[in-house]
Amino acid sequence: MLHKKPIEDGSFFGGSHYEEHGPTDTKDLSMNETVVEIRRYSGEIERHQHDYPQVILPVSGTLEIDLGHRSGRVSGDIGAFVSAGCQHAFYAKRTDSFVVLDLPSRPTMRELDEDIPAFFPISGEVHGLIDYMAALAASQEPSALHRNAWSTLLLDRIAPPRDRPDRTELAVRRATAFMERKLADPIRIADIAEAAGTSPTRLHEAFIRVCATTPHAHLVAIRLDAAERMLADPRLSIADIAIFSGHSDQSALTRAMRRERNSTPAEVRRNLLRKTEGKA
Repeated sequence: MLHKKPIEDGSFFGGSHYEEHGPTDTKDLSMNETVVEIRRYSGEIERHQHDYPQVILPVSGTLEIDLGHRSGRVSGDIGAFVSAGCQHAFYAKRTDSFVVLDLPSRPTMRELDEDIPAFFPISGEVHGLIDYMAALAASQEPSALHRNAWSTLLLDRIAPPRDRPDRTELAVRRATAFMERKLADPIRIADIAEAAGTSPTRLHEAFIRVCATTPHAHLVAIRLDAAERMLADPRLSIADIAIFSGHSDQSALTRAMRRERNSTPAEVRRNLLRKTEGKA
């Protein structure tokens, strides 16, 4: 199992300091105000989740992060958005640093899941905001007014403009975002429907119309996609991957993959590692 290591150090601004825990003992952390940190990590693989959304921006170096439904890197011109409740694994060298924005736990924050992609390009304006906060952090503790103004400017620039979807599409987006956040947890269709703001019957109809599939089949596919991405990492055992991708155990993952993908986790891992070795 992967275990969370404490943050090595960092400049902390806003709110009282809190400890972060591993996946087996995660506290239900809620943020009541905007927090900005310059963070450095342990140099080991870490895994946790928190009950508030988070934006991660590069100052120096690279952060590798797996969000379950997506994986990628925070570095250079790429930032990451972590939804509230999303269990995620990450790794960075101890010398690398990042601006991390923890956002308040409020119902209105749910719309961020629909507006901000998991990995987003960093524009010149956003680089300017990162440089400003890094310089400010080096000289003084930003006030609440500074933090709130800075976060408002940042969110406005990383959320791409788009037309609002109709209610059916919005229900599917919210349902999918909930599935991705709760990937490793037991999920009932009733829970998904509640998160989407609709009834189970209407949720089923929405998925048939928008995705030509059912909510359950969509959840199965999301979990198997996540498992396949994690299988590319030889440091993770198949038993751990089964749990992290929402399956009860390794046998359940094997049955689901054989039924849906006509393969097994071991076969998928061998093929992925063979491709990786071929590129080396």
